[in-house]
Amino acid sequence: MPEEEEHGKETVKIYNPTYLMKPRPGTKFVKRNVEIVVQQLLEAKLKDVKYEAEEMADLCKELCAEIQNEVKKMGYERYKLVSQVVITEAKGQGQRIASRCLWDPEEDNYAQASFRNATLICAAIVFGCFWE
Repeated sequence: MPEEEEHGKETVKIYNPTYLMKPRPGTKFVKRNVEIVVQQLLEAKLKDVKYEAEEMADLCKELCAEIQNEVKKMGYERYKLVSQVVITEAKGQGQRIASRCLWDPEEDNYAQASFRNATLICAAIVFGCFWE
């Protein structure tokens, strides 16, 4: 619990260290639960969208923000969340997305989901990294 101190007109919250090296029980990043939420979000937002190259950058940013908000609501405390969304035009091509990072395989994880309609392909990835 933070303590509050008065500094002039501002109130400053002071957090004491918790020394948590692992997530509390029930707060570990669960890949399957996040994948379900992200898949539902992609289906709801993209089912009627037609690919327009000029609009896709903004749509990717919107989807990233919405994914972040939905995953935050799931209560993964002390996890840094990184979301990435890639949207490409569906013209029969293949697509590979790769990433690398250094993490703790026992506590950190990622979730992925994809969506496809007649004109676009969307791939979304959410990384959950425990912050000690």
